[in-house]
Amino acid sequence: MTIRSAFDKNAEKKKRMKTHKLDQTDLAIIRILQLDGRRRYADIATELGLAPSTVQQRATRLLEEGVIKMTALVDPVPLGYSVLAMIAIKADGTKLREAAREIGQFPEVDYAVICTGSYDILVEVACQSNDDLISLISDKLAKVNGVREIETFLYLRVVKDSDQWAIPE
Repeated sequence: MTIRSAFDKNAEKKKRMKTHKLDQTDLAIIRILQLDGRRRYADIATELGLAPSTVQQRATRLLEEGVIKMTALVDPVPLGYSVLAMIAIKADGTKLREAAREIGQFPEVDYAVICTGSYDILVEVACQSNDDLISLISDKLAKVNGVREIETFLYLRVVKDSDQWAIPE
């Protein structure tokens, strides 16, 4: 799970959901799955001194309640998408949600949030070339109804890339 996924397109629905109380066993299972999401429940059970059925039931409950997600994370760079950038957008307040939704549908966009501060929308993008990035900015983003200003921050080097939120002790 990433911090980002907590603010995905279902954020409004998630706000209405109850907060889950997790015990130490749930937290231990989550920590192990964060290290290796493909780890067999029987192996987790052995490590924690539990019955395999207990681990399976708890993991299933955590998945069904949306506490954890099991996905394959794809690194765009080996696939030829080596131009990575954060794009900050100022939008008209009356068109903010619609603009963010439309921008979030672009295939180059990996991450899109409505935020506070100097900008209204932040998006993280992966493109194959600088020309593709220019096309995204000029031919797509600038044409979205409600977009007023765009500032691009090209990534020079990623120094930390964590797809996991560390559970506080």
